[in-house]
Amino acid sequence: WYIDYFPNGRGPLIKRARGYLSLQIVLDGAVPATAGTVKAQFTLSLISNAVPVQRTTARKSPVHNLARGGAGGWWFFKYMSKEKIERFFLDPKDDSFTLQCDVVILDRFRVVKGAPFVEVPPPDLHRHLGELLFSGEASDVRLQAGGETFSAQRCVLAARSPVFKAKLLGSMKEGTTTDCAVRIEDIEPQVLKAVLHFMYTDILPEVSKEEEAAMSQHLLEAADRFGLRRLKLICEENLCGCIDTSSVVTTLVLAEQHSCQGLKEKCFEFLKSTGLNALIAIDAFNHLSTSCPAVLEELTSKLTLH
Repeated sequence: WYIDYFPNGRGPLIKRARGYLSLQIVLDGAVPATAGTVKAQFTLSLISNAVPVQRTTARKSPVHNLARGGAGGWWFFKYMSKEKIERFFLDPKDDSFTLQCDVVILDRFRVVKGAPFVEVPPPDLHRHLGELLFSGEASDVRLQAGGETFSAQRCVLAARSPVFKAKLLGSMKEGTTTDCAVRIEDIEPQVLKAVLHFMYTDILPEVSKEEEAAMSQHLLEAADRFGLRRLKLICEENLCGCIDTSSVVTTLVLAEQHSCQGLKEKCFEFLKSTGLNALIAIDAFNHLSTSCPAVLEELTSKLTLH
């Protein structure tokens, strides 16, 4: 880019520009013309060098298409009168001023909205439902696991889980009064608590980094059991990032048992990079052959081809 500077006026309307500073922004001719056009916007600022009083004025162009190769440019043919420049912007010590040009290249237009008259807050249904769970207000069912009891609302559980819907509202319903408790077998209390937290808030509770893999495994099993598809996918994604030599076999077995194809493929990918020696080193063949012989056969086939 360069600026053509005409202190006595120039441009398409040269007669009208007399007595004014004229400026033209030009795309350098060194840029190949075959490269197409450039969409740009320019801001030219005139800055006085006088101290201590410094003045600045700026003018902005509309968005303009310029041909590469020096053909054409954008004119400020009446940027400012010479009289005004000499009066307000020239430094009396050396008759100088500063001219600053800011060029913005536009690949596409972006609509910028102004400040709204009404500010709508983000959805917070999850917060209200979470408060309902934690307070126990209006609870009409109690769930028991491992000696601990959790109060909940049937309508929320039924809306979130087809399994709970059948258990609490359908022909299989249990605990028709709040005095009755529904026992949930084969689940740890902290896992059921995390499941309820997710069902009410759609968010997993925070756990430490050390507990993340184990909790994700337990929650994946619970999600599959209660028909919580999104929770199952979240856990599957988390486990994909937790695979290491010590956990890959148990994770692979879990993936096979609960039809987690993505997690299964991630385990295969890990084992392709480490080879069968990794399984031999941790004596995992026996566990895998006993739990999922078909998976071991599939794995061996993939590693052989690899």
